[in-house]
Amino acid sequence: MKIALVCQSVLLEKSLKIFLKNYITSYKQCDFVICDRKIKIDKPCFYILPEDSHLVTPFSKSTLLLKVENFYNALSDKKSEKNQKKISSKELEKKIIELTDNFKNNLITTIKDYYDN
Repeated sequence: MKIALVCQSVLLEKSLKIFLKNYITSYKQCDFVICDRKIKIDKPCFYILPEDSHLVTPFSKSTLLLKVENFYNALSDKKSEKNQKKISSKELEKKIIELTDNFKNNLITTIKDYYDN
C-alpha cells in the first residue's frame, strides 16, 4: 500500500505523515491519494472531510488505519475484477478463433467433397 498526501491543512498532513509513515510515497508511485478537499486527479482519492467522506474528522490512528486498509482492499478487489475480465475476454477471443477455424475447415471440407463428386 503506497499513499500520497495532498492536504491544504498543514496540521492534518503532519498527523497523516506520523500515522502513515511506512506507507507515504510520492504521487507518481502511489496507489491512491489522501486529500482534505475535493480535487480531480487521475489517482483514486481517499477523502478526509468534515462530512460526506471516507473518514470524518476528528479520527484516531486506529480508525485511520482501518479505513485506509478497507479503501485499499476495495481498490485491490476492483483491480482483480478488471484482470479477471481481461482474462475472460482473452478466453472468449480464443474460443471465437477456435470456432471460426472449425467452421472454416468444415466449409472447405464440404466444398471439396461437393466438387470431387
